Amino acid sequence: MTAHPGFSRPGQAIAAVYCPAFSSPILPACTSVYWPAFGLHVLLAASATGFAVWLAPYVLAAETAPNAAHLHYPHTPALVRTAPATVVPAKEAPAEVTSSAAPPAKPGFWDNARLLPPAQQPPRSRPEAYGQPQSLELAPLPTALLHQGPWGVFNANTGAAAGFGTVGYYAVSRWAEDWSSLRDKRNRLDAMDALKYIPFNQEGDIYLSFSGNFRQHNFYDQRAGFGTTKKDPAYRNNFRWNLGADLHLGEHVRLYGELMSGQAAGVNYYGYAGGRWRSKLDAQQAFVEVRGKVLGATVGGMAGRMTFLDAPPYFTAGSVYPTLPYSWNGLRGYAFWKNFRIDGFYLTLTDNSPPIAFHDTVGWRSRLFGAYTSYALPKFSFLGKSSQVFVDSFYYGIILASSALPTAAGGSIAGSTHRDTPGMRVWGNAGPIEFSVGGMWQGGEFRAAKSGPTRPVSAYSVNATLSWRFAKWAGHPAVGIQIDDVSGGNMNKSQTSSWGSFLSPYVPSAYYLDISTYIGQSNMIDVGPIATVSPTPNTTLLMKVPVVWRNSKQDAIYASGTAFYNLHPHGAYTATMPQASFTWRATRHITLSIDGEYIFASKTMINAGASSGAFVQSNLELTF
Repeated sequence: MTAHPGFSRPGQAIAAVYCPAFSSPILPACTSVYWPAFGLHVLLAASATGFAVWLAPYVLAAETAPNAAHLHYPHTPALVRTAPATVVPAKEAPAEVTSSAAPPAKPGFWDNARLLPPAQQPPRSRPEAYGQPQSLELAPLPTALLHQGPWGVFNANTGAAAGFGTVGYYAVSRWAEDWSSLRDKRNRLDAMDALKYIPFNQEGDIYLSFSGNFRQHNFYDQRAGFGTTKKDPAYRNNFRWNLGADLHLGEHVRLYGELMSGQAAGVNYYGYAGGRWRSKLDAQQAFVEVRGKVLGATVGGMAGRMTFLDAPPYFTAGSVYPTLPYSWNGLRGYAFWKNFRIDGFYLTLTDNSPPIAFHDTVGWRSRLFGAYTSYALPKFSFLGKSSQVFVDSFYYGIILASSALPTAAGGSIAGSTHRDTPGMRVWGNAGPIEFSVGGMWQGGEFRAAKSGPTRPVSAYSVNATLSWRFAKWAGHPAVGIQIDDVSGGNMNKSQTSSWGSFLSPYVPSAYYLDISTYIGQSNMIDVGPIATVSPTPNTTLLMKVPVVWRNSKQDAIYASGTAFYNLHPHGAYTATMPQASFTWRATRHITLSIDGEYIFASKTMINAGASSGAFVQSNLELTF
């Protein structure tokens, strides 16, 4: 295999472009199955025409779930939230609610004080950032402003503890929203609520929710990929739109479908290979869920095509920089007790590469399976503040039919890999201290292509963040430190020796370590300060300055779990990367943000052919 002068793409011929953390391990599948989403297409197509014109003035906001505003609306006793926040099924609410108290005036479109999150909890405005910071929302918020499921204490951290991504007014995964509270008309705050809860029976437990999103990202790379792309500078942009329909057939059954399409363009751009940047309209999600009570637990099962976010943000966050985030096919089952939950899954990555609409396939060459458990310790008070800590344990199995290892000569060894990754994570808050400490060990094997030798794998990853929240200060800042230690391999050993580089193929959160995604979570050590502050109730500023080294000087520098650079510096020190992300949530429907980073490459990196440079990203998100 011939190496590109900039980097190597594992498992395939070396391309003339660089794609840091944007590349997918998915390749044309040796076995492909067309997804039976005809019913979804009919449902969405029929509904789209009816409200597209009505929607146009509102095509509005963020693709994440920022925390809901702390409004003080009256609520029925059946629907009022107390800590921990729960949602009472719609059938328990009376058919018609009356109140002697006059309902408050509806908030205006730009009435930020009433539409937006409280300042003490920075708004999570995009899914890339949902893992930062590790703060909890412990105060009960009104039903009208949180659309979380019946997950009790696991609705902490804006619902991320439940394993479905953040869920506030809107969610990262739109199917995770629960709009049954709109059966109480006093919970309806917004003109778009008419599309969020459309009942079909008197009890109100058969209903339909629509959702939609438009997102545009703009990228500026002064020296993309440490200068290895030879695109200087590069201007890239991508946009997507998606439309979802969530049909609840009573208390126990629901059907969810989502159509998505996107494009990418720019000037002097790079890295648009593959179907996740430019994709015709297709089913991004299409599944059936069955839920009920078993042995005192809320138990559910999902089958079909879906998103998956039940992982620490340093392992995966859905890979949202490309136009289309990851989409998975398979089975998922979960059970929630009062203080314990478990999630099991077997998933294969969707192949978005077919250029024809509605032809995405099940990609059997990339698989993720395993189980995740979480135990919520009893709540306690520390330094006069309510506290909650979670103890998580998990196992992730990974199979990649196309994966490669770097060689000391500058090339790569094609092959496949199977990784077993057990781990633990303890996270939450103790008073003003917000923290996350996790560790993973990775075993398995690498098999070289064409009946080559098999190598055992032994790798590890340790990840920690620790912050102190100054809740009484202006902007409620949190100041702390982040430390990561992720093992690397040794390219100088024989091809039958143990390989020690940790693999995170499904793209950690870009806001966990490196906004530019030039550095991946393999063979690296980093340490640096982190800080978050909310200058106003609807703005957030995240700042960090990680300093990065290679864990092993005998291994490559990785752009992602499945792509590495053909740079061979002599030293371990790689780069210092000061970065900041500013988010303004103009309304609950509109979010604007800008991210900036400067990559100061080390002297040994520059001597090896790398360059320092700037990265800037701007984002517009509209949602309903």
